[in-house]
Amino acid sequence: MLVNIELENAEDFIFIKQLLEKIKGVKSVSVKEDEEFYEDGTPKWFIDKLADYADRLEDKDMISEEEFFSNARKKACELYSRK
Repeated sequence: MLVNIELENAEDFIFIKQLLEKIKGVKSVSVKEDEEFYEDGTPKWFIDKLADYADRLEDKDMISEEEFFSNARKKACELYSRK
């Protein structure tokens, strides 16, 4: 019998591997990593997609820092005035 296990938390792999190796008749426990991660746990594919998106952005797609903070102040005022 062949069993595949997909773990969301890669840190659990050591525990699972040790557990499986204790079971009678287990021949091998192998790892196929589908994803690579940075130290903080962010998948590398996500950063690659984000970089691709950033490369496609044009000036018309962006707002200035002043516009951003102006919008944020307006929204904050709206939220506080509703009380």
